[in-house]
Amino acid sequence: MVKNILIPFLVVAGIIIFTFLCFNNIETFLSDLLNRVINNPFLFALASFAVLTSDIILPVPSSVVMFTNGYVLGLFYGALLSIVSLMISSYLGYYIGKFTSRGLKTEADLKANQILEKYGTLAILMSRGIPILSESICIVCGYNRMPLKRYLTYNLIGFVPLSFLYAFCGSMGYEKDIFLLSFVFSLLIALAFWFYGKSIASKTLSGR
Repeated sequence: MVKNILIPFLVVAGIIIFTFLCFNNIETFLSDLLNRVINNPFLFALASFAVLTSDIILPVPSSVVMFTNGYVLGLFYGALLSIVSLMISSYLGYYIGKFTSRGLKTEADLKANQILEKYGTLAILMSRGIPILSESICIVCGYNRMPLKRYLTYNLIGFVPLSFLYAFCGSMGYEKDIFLLSFVFSLLIALAFWFYGKSIASKTLSGR
């Protein structure tokens, strides 16, 4: 049952890393694209939406994009754009994983899904701001058929504080020190979700 989580995770992570290596210039291209339309909020919002939703398959600097959303659109609209874009990206990742698992209905698959139902919350919450890991978890959740409603709910819980954090810091100004500060706080949010997830897991196990 561990194999049905570990193997798809390693395969997906390998594919994503390969994409990063093969398309290492795309990050610069995407950043330049956003910078070209940074003075036009409407065009910027469209470009940012396209960039963030493609994060599931392309090496997108999502933290920089979320920060810039706040700088261009302000706290509320910048955070809202990030949340909607990242949720759609997660939705796509789930179905990429789900379609690759078609026809897998063995007992091991069912047990792997049970593991995700117990501990998937922790994996989803703490990985939302971590490149490669975040995308890999999304696809593995789809591969092992985690209930979609639960999956989307915990993605939303994970993305909301990160999106508002980056949008808030971005709205304060386009300064390198502010971005680094926001990145540090995003790691603290991941750490807080770790302890929160461990608490949920321990309660689940104690209730068995």
